[in-house]
Amino acid sequence: MSLLPLIAVLLSGTAFASTLPPGFIYPSAEDSPKYRDRPSYEIPRPPPHSNSDDDFHEFVIIMLITLGSLLVLALITGIILVLIRRRIRISEDELVREEENQAYLELNSDEQELYFQSKEYLISNPCIVGELTMSQKLIIQEKGITAYEFQKDSMLSNNDLMIINRFELNFFKNFECSTQTNFPIPMKNEVYYFESKIYSLPHPDDTLISFGLSIKPYPWFRLPGRHPQSICYDSDGYRRYNQPFKFTNDPPFPKLAKGDVIGVGYKTRSGTVFFTRNGKKVSESRLGGHIKNFKIANQGQIFPTIGANNLCSIHVNLGQRGFVFIEGNVKSWGYAPIEGTGPAPPAYRKFNSDILLERSEVDDDNNDLSERENDFPPDFWEVHGNDSNVSSPPPIDQDKYSYNAYSDVNSNDERITLNSLIPPHIPPAYDEDEEEPHMGTSQEDIFEQEEEEEQEDATPLDNTDSRHYELETEDRIQVSSDTEEELTPEIETRNEDEENSEEHH
Repeated sequence: MSLLPLIAVLLSGTAFASTLPPGFIYPSAEDSPKYRDRPSYEIPRPPPHSNSDDDFHEFVIIMLITLGSLLVLALITGIILVLIRRRIRISEDELVREEENQAYLELNSDEQELYFQSKEYLISNPCIVGELTMSQKLIIQEKGITAYEFQKDSMLSNNDLMIINRFELNFFKNFECSTQTNFPIPMKNEVYYFESKIYSLPHPDDTLISFGLSIKPYPWFRLPGRHPQSICYDSDGYRRYNQPFKFTNDPPFPKLAKGDVIGVGYKTRSGTVFFTRNGKKVSESRLGGHIKNFKIANQGQIFPTIGANNLCSIHVNLGQRGFVFIEGNVKSWGYAPIEGTGPAPPAYRKFNSDILLERSEVDDDNNDLSERENDFPPDFWEVHGNDSNVSSPPPIDQDKYSYNAYSDVNSNDERITLNSLIPPHIPPAYDEDEEEPHMGTSQEDIFEQEEEEEQEDATPLDNTDSRHYELETEDRIQVSSDTEEELTPEIETRNEDEENSEEHH
């Protein structure tokens, strides 16, 4: 393209030089007034080989004219470019200024705050550019479509947005928020397409859902389509392309309801974005056709972006299932293959040669413990007690193959188990020939004794009965030292009552 002006100038200079009359540059002697009236033989002739010199001089003049023309043309072109760039810069500044003035006029205070916060967010967080890295390509190749998933910003909690099974988006709070995929559009095929189904929409009049594409990072507190390098299809029927303001005309697209399936397609070569609804393309003729040349500078990456401002549930299909749009199924417009092409699992040599799940070496059906007698040193499983007088129990078969924590160190402590607990004293044996030990008198026995004494006081007693009563009372009131001190006043009173009763008798 840059050689065309040079060739044009050379051709024009040559044509101009050819149109000059002979002798215009170097006039001949015949045209001189000095030799005009003289005969031809008196007119001096040019020296030999003068024609070649004249041609060379003509060529030099033509080149000078051409270079001069080129310099003039380059100067004019530079001036025009400077003026155009300055005009473009002025127009961009004017557009930004007009957009900010429009934001002040049309948006309320909350929307203005979100608008300017988003602008600062985009300035401080430049978009991701470049192709997919080698590790990302390998992950997509090995895992297929399962490598993709929607990820929410760290500022959002599960009470705001919950993502289930990578593609089920559940919005809960009444404020704007959006989510994006972890990987961008691969830009490998000609067309990429995804669909989203409105699975739940409790408040359709108060809920706005946006399905589209945008750069990453994108403001998580804004819906797509509101800021530069983003486009979306809103559930209220409007298409937004870098448009954060309210519309005054009627919606060009049909409004969305619960159960609708919205598709977003992207053509990598031309940058064309198209939308579908319930398996049919949405006509954009009222808006001047599809948006084209939707490309990010410096090979910027484009991500699927979905947002909402109220309670709803969205299920996204990036190609893990069949599309409602038939053309997308026929031409395989998914973001990645359903099945990955990762490496195959290792080959197994033979049966039971490779251990998948390690199990016990002791077979329950054939419990032959004698084969493992030589696996451990002698006396490895024996239990030694601290008391030399008390013999330790013999080794128990059930405990033979349990681990002894005190066998690796020089410890005098005994490993206590249920089978090694030996009582320090033999408990008393109760036989018929032996007398039962007295364990003291309880409070209930004291009450029973008092009742019996009251009944005996009410009836006269003879000497034999009183004597027998005294023996029974003495045998019954054998208590420990602590109990005897507490019952001493009661015993003295009881004896006095008995003496009085005997005297009365």
